[in-house]
Formats: sequence, structure tokens, C-alpha cells
Amino acid sequence: MTTPPIVRPGEALCRLDDLTDPPSKAFMLQFDDGEEVEIFVLRDGDNAFAYVNDCPHQQLPLNWKDDVFLTLDKSRILCVMHGATFDIQSGNVLSGPMPGDCALMKVPVTVTDGEIRLAPRHDD
Repeated sequence: MTTPPIVRPGEALCRLDDLTDPPSKAFMLQFDDGEEVEIFVLRDGDNAFAYVNDCPHQQLPLNWKDDVFLTLDKSRILCVMHGATFDIQSGNVLSGPMPGDCALMKVPVTVTDGEIRLAPRHDD
């Protein structure tokens, strides 16, 4: 697989219109301290949702092919390693070999004027 583009908190990921086929895209989120986390953003109508690319069952990437994170009918997020599926809007597990309280780690994004942007990082 190719290395996803690097983005930083507060930056634009892409335009909503860029997410049509496939309706998802991976990015490498890089923080000021050098930490990197692979994330993916996906489109659901006029909304966008982003998650850390990490199956909560065994901490493996969800995808086996660049930018492909959904089931064939594009109705759920899919972990290809375990066949688990997750809700697009909440990241909660819908089916698979995991407890019902398992969920993907959500990454906050906004859609403004058709542009998907990462929320700035707020350290407490």
C-alpha cells in the first residue's frame, strides 16, 4: 500500500466532492511532537466522519487496499481482517467478533463550504 498524505491538526483533508469513488481516503495525522497516527475520512451524504485506522479487536489496520474502508454496498465500515462492521456515523460495532461496546476511535472533523477540515488539537 502507498503511504497516505500527511496532515496536521487544523488542516484541510480534502473536499467533500473528492470522496465519491471510493467515498473514503486515508491520511497520516502528524502532531507537533512527531507522533503519527493513520486516520481515514469518509463521506456519508453531505457529512464526513473520520476515525483512527485501527480495529479495536486486535489493533490492526481496517483496510487491505488503499482508501477502501467500507463494505461493498458502502453502508458500513469494514475490518477486512475480522469481518467486523462499524456504523459510519458513530463508529460503534454492528457485527463481528467483538463485544457490543467496541467502537472505532473518532477523529473530529468539520465540513465547511464543502471542505473537510481536522479540528485543531486542544491539549488539556
